[in-house]
Parts: sequence; C-alpha cells; structure tokens
Amino acid sequence: MAKPSKDEEEIAVPAPVFSVTAKDDKDKIALPDAHDPVTGHGRWLYEGRLGEGGLATVFRAWDCKGGLGFVAVKVLKKHSKAHARHAFAMHRESQWSLERLHNRADPRYSEEHAKLFARYLEDHTGFVELGPEDFEERRKDFESPSFDWYKQRIDLPIASKPYVVMELVKGETLQVAMPSMSATEKRQVILQCATALEYLERFHMIHRDFRGCNMHLIAREKPNESCQLKILDLGVMISSEAGMEVNCNMAVQAFRRRGETEEKRKRYDWLPWEVRSACDELQGAVKNFEPPGHSFDAFSLGVLILHLLLGKTKARSVLDSLQDHPERTPDGCGIGVPKELLGNLLAEAAKRPRPREVCAQLVPLRLKSPQKEAAVSAEKAEATPAVPSCHTVSHTTTKMEGSSDEEGEMEVVEMDTKKGTETIGQKKDNDTAAKEAAAKEAAAKIAAAKEAAAKVAAAKKAAAKEAAAREAAAKEAAAKEAAAKEAAAKEAAAKEAAAKEAAAKEAAAKEAAAKEATAKEAAAKEAAAKEAAAKEAAAKEAAAKEAAKEAATIPKHDVGRRSKSRSRSRNRKESSLERKQRLRRERARHLLPEDPARSQAPEEKAAKRPLAEETAPDADAAGAPAKEARRDVRDVTHVSVLDLLRRQQAVEKEQEEVAEARRKEQRLQAQKQEERRAEEERQKQAQQALQMQAQYQQMQMQMQWAQHAELLQRHLLGAFPGAFPGFPGACGFGTPMTALQAAPSVPAGPVPGVVSKASAPPPKPADAASPAGPAQ
Repeated sequence: MAKPSKDEEEIAVPAPVFSVTAKDDKDKIALPDAHDPVTGHGRWLYEGRLGEGGLATVFRAWDCKGGLGFVAVKVLKKHSKAHARHAFAMHRESQWSLERLHNRADPRYSEEHAKLFARYLEDHTGFVELGPEDFEERRKDFESPSFDWYKQRIDLPIASKPYVVMELVKGETLQVAMPSMSATEKRQVILQCATALEYLERFHMIHRDFRGCNMHLIAREKPNESCQLKILDLGVMISSEAGMEVNCNMAVQAFRRRGETEEKRKRYDWLPWEVRSACDELQGAVKNFEPPGHSFDAFSLGVLILHLLLGKTKARSVLDSLQDHPERTPDGCGIGVPKELLGNLLAEAAKRPRPREVCAQLVPLRLKSPQKEAAVSAEKAEATPAVPSCHTVSHTTTKMEGSSDEEGEMEVVEMDTKKGTETIGQKKDNDTAAKEAAAKEAAAKIAAAKEAAAKVAAAKKAAAKEAAAREAAAKEAAAKEAAAKEAAAKEAAAKEAAAKEAAAKEAAAKEAAAKEATAKEAAAKEAAAKEAAAKEAAAKEAAAKEAAKEAATIPKHDVGRRSKSRSRSRNRKESSLERKQRLRRERARHLLPEDPARSQAPEEKAAKRPLAEETAPDADAAGAPAKEARRDVRDVTHVSVLDLLRRQQAVEKEQEEVAEARRKEQRLQAQKQEERRAEEERQKQAQQALQMQAQYQQMQMQMQWAQHAELLQRHLLGAFPGAFPGFPGACGFGTPMTALQAAPSVPAGPVPGVVSKASAPPPKPADAASPAGPAQ
C-alpha cells in the first residue's frame, strides 16, 4: 500500500462496536452499553481490545457518564442459561475485590497490601439482583455441592452481556518483562508476590492462577522509582474453608483436565503435584487443593521463582525432574532466594512455608562494591581504541610505486584528512543554510500557530459568551421552575391544611354524634329502669288487690276452717322445703300481674265450677289454688328471665355498634394518614425527577458545546494542515459508533483517497494521548 501524502494524516480509530477477532458474524461480541456520540446514549466509549481469553474479552473504554475515566471492561463471550456459571465466576471475582480485598470497612483491610491487586469498580453480571443480599450467603448457595449448573438453569436479570468494570492497569506483563529484568527487580517482585499471598491468607482465599501472565509491572527500576507489581484475574479464586478441597461444583472446579498431549500438560506447570494427578484422572476424586490452604499458591510462587531464575523453557524441564530428585533444586541466592527455601516451596503440601515465612527467609543481594565497578569500567575504557571525531580515517593499505607500505599508508591518511576537512567545510555551509531555512520555516509556523491560536481564542470567547447566555437562560428557566415548584408546594400545603381542617371537623362531628348517642342510650336506660319500677309497683298493687278480693270471696266457714288449719300448722315446725315453697309463692304473688279471671265475682266462679268440684273434699279445694299459683309463678319467672336476656343482648348490641363505629373512624384516620404520606412521597419523587431532568439538560448543553468546539477545531485543522503538529487536535478524534456498527471490520492502514481530517473523531481526554500514563 502506498504511503499517505503530506495532506493526509493517519488518525487513531477507536475499537468497533463488534469484536474484530471473531471469524464469523455469529461469533462477534456485541459490546454492552456502548456510547453513541450522535444520540448520547450509552456509557462506555470503547477504544481498543486489551486482551482476550476463552471466556471473556477485556476492552479499554472511557466512562462518558460515570466519571471513572479510562477503565478496563471485561465482557463475557458466551451468555446463556447453560453458561451462567461463567457469569457467576465473573461476579465472584468482582465481589472478592469489592467486599474483601478493597473494602475499607473490613477490619482485615490494608491499603499497602490492597495496592498489589487490580481493583474492581462495578459488577454488571446480574447475580447481585438475584439475591440474597449478603455475598457470603449467595456464594454458598451457588457453590454448594448439591447445586447442578446444568439442571438448575438461571435467568439473569440483564438485557445484554454480563460484564465487570476494573481499573485500567498499564505497563507490561511480568512474563514479557522477565528477560530484561535485573536481579534487584526480580527480588522486589518475589517480595511483593509473597506479600500479596500473605494478604490473601488473611481472608482465607486461594488465587490458584498465580503466574507471570496475570501480573503487570506498572513501574520499572529507575534512580528514584522502584519496581511495582499489580496482580490481575481473580476468576478462579476460591475460599479455603473446610469442604472446598473436594467440592464437585462446576463453579469451584477450575482444572479438571490439563490436555491430551504432554506438551499441553507442561503449560500447567504452576499447578501443584497433588492437583495435577487429580486433573488427569477424569473419573477420579475431585482435588481443588490440598490442605493447608496456602500450599497451592506457595507452589505457584516457587514455579515463578524458577522462571525468573532460569527462564520459562529451562524451568519446565528442571521442574519435571525435581519431584523425584529434589537435590537438583537450583540455588536462587542471585535473586535473594536460598536453595532450601526454593526446595520447600516445590516440595509436598505439608512442607511448603507460609507467605510471611517466605518474606522472612529472603536474603539480601550480593552486589559489587563501588571500587570494583570503577576498576571494571576503567579497564573497558582502556581496551576501547579512541577514534577522532572531526574526520574519518581509512584503515585500507594501498602500496604505491617506489615506496614502502608504511609511506603509502601515511599518504592515504593525509589525503583522506584533507578531503575530510574540505567535506567538513562544505557540510558546515550546508548545515548553516539548512538551519536558516528551518528557522524561517519555524518562524512561519509559529506565526501561523499564533494566528490560529488567536482565532481559537476568539472562537473560545464567542463560545464562552454563548455559553454564558445559555447559562443565564438556564438559570432563568431554573428560577421559573423553582417558582413553579414553590407555588405548587404552597398549593399542596394549602390543600393539606384544608384536608386537615375538614378531617378535624369531621372528627368533631363524629365525637358530638358519639356523645349524643351515649346520652340517648343513658336516657333510654333510665326510661327502661323507670318503666320496670312502675311495672313492679303495678304488679305489687295488683297482687294486693287480688289477695283482698280472694279474702273477700272466701266463705266464713272456709275462713274458720282455714284459720283452724293455719293455727294447727303454726303449732308444728315448718320444714325447709315448705319454707322455700312459701317464699316462692309470696314472691310470685308480688310479681304476678292483675289477672282478669281472678277479679271475677265469687258467684261467677262458683257457677263455672263443676258440681263434682263443689262436692269435693276441702283438702282438694284448698290444693287446687296452690297448684295454679305454682304454675303461674313458673310462667312469670320464665317470662322475666327472657326479658332480662333480651335487654342484655340489646345493650351488648348497642355497645358493639359503638365500638364498631369507633374502629371505623380509626381506620378512616389511618387511611387518610397513609394517603398524606403517599402524597408527600409523590411530591418528593416529582422533585427528584425535576432535578434529574435539569442535570440531563445541563449534560446535553455541555455535549452541544463540545460539538461546537469540535467543529471549530476541524475547521482550523482544515485551514492550516500540518502547521502545528503538537496541537491537541492533531492527535485525532473519536469515530462515531453508528458508522462503525455497519462495518464488520476496519482496515489496518489509512484509506487511500480519503482525507482523514474530514472524518476525525471527537477529542479524547488528556489521558488518551499517553497510554503509558498512570492508571485511573
């Protein structure tokens, strides 16, 4: 492909919306929540792919709405109910960071130790919404040996791909940097690795993927700067609690099979001996790690030390022989690791030291003294021949006629010296002219740059005026909106006061009605009592009248007979039963109402009485009225009890009605209070919605201002191409995402015949031009 002309410039093209690593369209990854500069939707402006594995792809992105700056977005490739366990692994690694390693509220937190691990910022996998709220309970549910990921399908409450957001870690991987590292750097890396494993041991966690490709060096050894390490990828990290070493859950098993060939199995050299054998036996027992819990990562640290000491290829060949011949362990004192310590790290699980013991057993490096280094540098300087810097001397020997070889060499050297002198003079003149031309060109560029800067300043002033006008309009609109809100609040307060007053009036009316009902009830009771007393008095009076009538109707001979019998009965002692009967008859006589049959004349009663009854003995005639009186007493007693029950029921019914009315009133008051609370909540939500709308309008205004500035910069770059290469706008702008969605791939080089300035992307933040800058 032909090189681009001076008029064309190569610009940096951001990453497309779809992954360019996929071969077919079906395998392409739709990036979640991608930002569209045209519509303003989406949060992440994807700029490139940082790495890709079997399950996920990591992209470099800019946070357009959240204020996180540049971040690393890890997106899951496959997402379905069958692959939910991969999303859970991504969720678990983010929670390890959020809830454990980087949680300042945890008493085990240490800022110095937490810096050694990449920090996770957000979790968008959907498992947090599934519950339960506590991460430990959620993890134990999904890591239970009885949980089957194939049978129990999980629907995650997310619309796009599950992903997590991490801090952007810059630098180079430890695996790439190993060949160029010094002994001091290697010792610092080993010390930081042991410190990181000690921090993991506080939380009872096992990394299980502790190797060079998962570590970054974000700073190398300099005069005032030391080597600094960052540990990545917590995807296979598990807890070392009891029962996890033989847990058969698919989310816990990470290394079930290493490979079919021996060459593929050698790649898993960081796995301990006991885990390797369980991985190769597909039908055997599960072995996630061997107690104690630190033994897994301690072995991985020993393998990493071998890589730093011998290199990856040689370290693997030596490692295969160390299991049977531990005496062949190399000595790592050159990088601060004694031979005995390295042998224990690569021994069986029970002998492997803890991370803090590793830190304590590291030895200082044996550096050369300054005198020896000075002597070595002097010897090197003496052994190096000095070459004149003013001209070039030819070392070819040419033999001339009538002269020796030495004379010929001297003549050639003199001729070359003269030619070199002449050449040097010519070069000086040429350099002077070139410098003058370059100075003129630089002056012209500076003048053009000043003119362009003046134009930019004028444009900025105009944009500032326009922004001030917009801001004033926005403030005025906000003031109007605030006044409207205040009026609405006053109206709502007036309505609420009126409602309260109406409720108070209604309550007073109900209370007055209740008092009136109580007074009526008391009056009714009093009237009933008076009526009962009147009835009782009437009954007594009727009984007295009846007794008088009966006494008047009795014949004289009956009276004498009865008086004789009474005198005889008084003489004998009255029994208790007869006394009870007598009292009952007297009581009934007082309670009986006036009977019209009793008020009949004696003559009529005698006429109605049968002849046999008249001729009956006196005893029968005297016993008949007693029986009739007892029958009347029973009837009167029965009637009075029923009346009492009815009155009691009526009173209870009235009391229940009053209680029901009170309960109904309480329910109405509670309902009104609930309605008032709901109205207040709706007012709060409306205020929040208005605030969010104001913020959204302000963001839209900022985006419009940015677009105006972008158009102005494009105009200036088109008017003065190549005039000021150091200008910020010359670095290129972001390409709109909608234009990239239509194309499955982007060509690697510049497009011929297209001026890239015309399609320049929007300006990036200051950090975008320096990929090796500090992490956000």
